[in-house]
Amino acid sequence: MKKMMLLAVSALLLCAGCEEKKTEQVAEQPKPAAEQPAVVAQKAAPAPSEAAVRNGIKSIDWEQAIKMYEAGAVYVDVRNPPELQDGFAPFAINIPLNELKQRMNELPKDKDLLVYCRSGRRSELATNALMKAGFDRAYNVLGGFLAYPKK
Repeated sequence: MKKMMLLAVSALLLCAGCEEKKTEQVAEQPKPAAEQPAVVAQKAAPAPSEAAVRNGIKSIDWEQAIKMYEAGAVYVDVRNPPELQDGFAPFAINIPLNELKQRMNELPKDKDLLVYCRSGRRSELATNALMKAGFDRAYNVLGGFLAYPKK
């Protein structure tokens, strides 16, 4: 009998946990483009698709990042200085990931931030940290600089 009660309580907790996760996922969905603040520029930046949101982190590809940059967004390169010898996006602000918390004040909160690293892992961590610090317009650029379009 005790085993049956324990099993029943466990099943209820498991079901409640699943429902709670669904609620969190719905709450993490980005606002529709009409409710997001517009980029102060001549062109409107495209909003990332809902499918690009994973674990609350908004991710975009380089094609979309370039369009957003042309509309006034800022590139944030979180690689270490020696890695910059491989190249970087135009006018990118370089703040290595390990310095990000201390240097967030160097980043504008009123512009879209396009965060990238070498392959995409550090930029995902950096984007998450920025969002937790109140930078609602931070976007992880998928694939990092390895995926940057070479001309």
